[in-house]
Order: sequence, then C-alpha cells, then structure tokens
Amino acid sequence: MDVRDELSQQELNLLAQAKLLDLAPVEAWTAIGTNMQLAYSTHGIFRYFGKFPPPVAAHLIEKFTEVGDLVWDPMCGSGTTGVESLLRGRKSILCDVNPLSRLLSRVKTRFLSQEVLEQAVNRVIEGYRPCGYDEYDFLPIGLRNAEHWFLPETANSLRGLKRIIEEENNDLIKDFLLVLFASTVRIVSRATTQQGRLFLDVVTAKEDALPTFISKTKKAINAVSSLPEDAEKFVSIVDHDIQHEFPLKHQSTTKLIILHPPYFNAYRYSSVNSLELSWLGFNHNVIRKSEVRESFKVGKPEKVNEYLDDMSVSIKNACGLLVPGGRIGLMIGDTFMKGSYIPVTRMLLDTIPSDIKIEQVALRVPKYTEATWVASQRRDGTAIGVNLYDFIITLRKC
Repeated sequence: MDVRDELSQQELNLLAQAKLLDLAPVEAWTAIGTNMQLAYSTHGIFRYFGKFPPPVAAHLIEKFTEVGDLVWDPMCGSGTTGVESLLRGRKSILCDVNPLSRLLSRVKTRFLSQEVLEQAVNRVIEGYRPCGYDEYDFLPIGLRNAEHWFLPETANSLRGLKRIIEEENNDLIKDFLLVLFASTVRIVSRATTQQGRLFLDVVTAKEDALPTFISKTKKAINAVSSLPEDAEKFVSIVDHDIQHEFPLKHQSTTKLIILHPPYFNAYRYSSVNSLELSWLGFNHNVIRKSEVRESFKVGKPEKVNEYLDDMSVSIKNACGLLVPGGRIGLMIGDTFMKGSYIPVTRMLLDTIPSDIKIEQVALRVPKYTEATWVASQRRDGTAIGVNLYDFIITLRKC
C-alpha cells in the first residue's frame, strides 16, 4: 500500500533524494524504543554497534512468515533475527563471516538454566587471578600495539579471566562466558565506549577486569535462562560467506530472508570489534578479507563500485534460498562523501536480478538515542546526519 499522502514533505524529499520514490509503494516507519527499551530478552547481552533493530526484524517476520516457518539471515551480525524468530516460534538459519557474530548468535539463542550459569560464573570468580604472559602465554591476536589500548595491569587481568574460562569443558557454557568476557574487553580498555570507531579514552581504563565481568553476569544469566528450553531446535548457526553460493540442499528453502549488510562508509565490523576479536583469539585483518568491501575511514566515493559488486553477488546468492513468492527484507542506507550524496540503495537496486520485484520502500525515521540519531546531532550542516535515514526495501521473488 502506498501512503505517500501521509508522509511529511521532509520524508518525501529524503526518498526523492535517494531516487526511491519511483520504484514501488512507499511508507515511513518510525523507529520505536530507546536502546535500553530494545535490550529485552537476550538483545542486550553485548553492545553491538550498528545492530539490526529488533522491531524491524519482528515486523518482517510477522508479516511474511507463519509459526514454524524458516527464516534465513546470511549476514546475522549480533543475532537479532535469530532471537526475534525464536520468540515468535519460527526456525532460523544464521550465517556470518565474523566469528564474533556467530558466537553472539549462538549464545543469544541457546537456553541454559540459571543454576548452571550461576555455578559457571562462580567457578570463574573463584579461580580468577591476573596472569602474566610467562604464566599463560596468550597475546591478543592481530592487534598492533596492544599496549596502546590496554594498560599492562588490564592485559594481565584479561589474561587471567581468559585462562579460567578456557578451562570450562561444556562448550555452551564456555561460549556464554566468552561473550561476557568479550563484553568486558572494550569497557576496561583505553578505548572510548561511546562510539563504534576506536578512539583513546585513557581516563576510563580499568586495571581490574573482574568487577566489569561480574557486572555483566546477572542480566545475561536472566536473559539466557528465560529463553525457551528447546531453543536449540529452532536456530542453526552456519559459517558461510554470502558472497559464495549456498549448497544445493539450501536452495528454495525459505519465504523470508533478512539482510542488514554493512553500509557503505559506515562500519567495518571487523575493525569496530577488533579489540574483542583479538582477545577471543581471532585476527580481524583476516576476517576483513571476507567482508563486503566498503569505504570505512577511506573516503573514496569511487569505492562504491566495489561495494555494489559485492552486494549484488550477495543478493543474487540470497535469492537462491527463496521459494517463488518469497521475500528479502533489506535494510540499508546511503551516504554523503566529499559533499556529494551517493544514492547507494538505488544504485544497488538497479543491479538486482530480473526475477526480483521491488515490492515496497520504507523510510525508517530514527528517534531517541539510537546511534543514527546521536550521530546526526553531533554534526553540523546538511552534509551528513539527519539527512541520512535507513531504508527497508522489500524484494519479492517472482
């Protein structure tokens, strides 16, 4: 349904600027809920910058699927789609090239009892003590100048936490503890926690990581132990790169695919989470090679062609998972660079296969304390910020 008569002039102007008014019926969706309000269930276990909003996932799932249906998310990020599918009785398959994303998605969609988790946390607390490298020979992987981001005392404290966590024999429990550990790393580091990109904030560094780790436990335990006890039957986590075709057994298996890719010139997730990845034992530079190419911190408009090449292949491969009549819910955004607006969304839509119909275009209007809104308020002029809203594009396979 086209409701452009109900849109404000600013909303119409934004859609026109993005060259999206002529493609399909249009709507404007108001983003509902503050970051705190959207941290229900397991969504708030880990602060994930650029997280896919739960209300968008919930709306798409309820609109295009029935209870028991399968939902795919081949760029699952922090696992939002998996959580929302689980809460609504749908099955889901979640993929990502980033091991942190797969770890978060597993933990956020797996039930473990409160008693079991409390006992595991107590084992960590009782066995914890800071460790030097000579006692536990682990160093952050792929992180140049680790001392730039961590005080020596902090590094020893984190090493002590990791040592005791790695002694856990149950893989599900270990994953849970590792997520708590990962959520501690940025907070105790010398990096700011106020934005995704890494900037020094020496004042907030903490020598002892244990109190921060403990502060994360209660909410996480309550969230995970509140999941359906048979949650594991509903969610599968797969290590797959969407830029490669999916195996034949997965072809034509779903009515809904949700895609929330990295935005051009927004976040490179391997870089944003490089501190956490390094302490988990993953090299973010290796992960980067598999990510969609974008222009994070580079500022070269011509690189949009690389981004479009990667995203075009990704959408083509995703389409192979759809049954005829199935939908892709694509959430994406445009950018300003060097004073010029780049209509990335429209440029990408112009590359989609001929058997995919653009069914609806929705402008997502941010509110409250979402990162998009906060960023917009920190910048002056019209070059960036409030003019850059998200778009949710519904694509249907003919």
